[in-house]
Amino acid sequence: MEIIQSNETFRVVGNKLQFDSVIGIVRYNSSLYIGKWQDRRHPPLSLSDVYDVKRVETDGRGPQVQSSWTIASTQSGYIKTRSLFDYAGAPDLERRILLEVETCEVLRKYPHPNIASYHGCLETRGRVSGLCFKTYVSTLACKVNPQHLNKSAFLLSGRPLVEEAMKTQLYGVLGGIQHLHSLGLVHNDITPANIMLAEDGSWAIIDFDSCRQVGELLHDTGTKRTYGWHDPNVTVSSKKNDLDAFFELRAWLFGSSADEFMFG
Repeated sequence: MEIIQSNETFRVVGNKLQFDSVIGIVRYNSSLYIGKWQDRRHPPLSLSDVYDVKRVETDGRGPQVQSSWTIASTQSGYIKTRSLFDYAGAPDLERRILLEVETCEVLRKYPHPNIASYHGCLETRGRVSGLCFKTYVSTLACKVNPQHLNKSAFLLSGRPLVEEAMKTQLYGVLGGIQHLHSLGLVHNDITPANIMLAEDGSWAIIDFDSCRQVGELLHDTGTKRTYGWHDPNVTVSSKKNDLDAFFELRAWLFGSSADEFMFG
């Protein structure tokens, strides 16, 4: 048995995150399976050591390419593909990819310097197999917080990699958010990991699989948002979702106190 991918999962207990299990994709007898195990340090050696096992099907997945969509002429740039976890845990994967492609097509028609440049989708046997974007250098999260500290620890670290000049680029992100809103769209997942830095130092918003039209119900459309960067009680796609996340991002980068954070 070969472990292809694995992630630790956590659950909230008394307002704190506690380890729950390791969830992994494994290959056994040329087939892919998803399952869980409890030992973080010693991975399983056989499929019998894994529980909640389900087979993962990847063939014939992805929405059928529509004639109105842009087909990338080459595979240059960054190719966004879905992880095996998406194939395993998202029965509505085709619909989610379709929503993201349609969003990217709108952004290609109405570009903005602070929104990632979309080149088109990759087609494999008539289905979407990837989305092509401009290549960027680094995420904001990796640039200023390479140790992946939590919010409070990041603030207490003194944030040595945060530069005063970043304030200008930060407000470029706000311009990108406002551009999305002018198109009737809400990103719904503005985080440091979803902001890319280009070679010229400019910042661009990425990752549009959580982008929904204003007023759409988030639960009904399978919208995923990042823990700690949104209000979990909000169930509707609203411009306020992005603006609150922007203010959280500003406090994360330049705030003077943890009291400025809106989300845990």
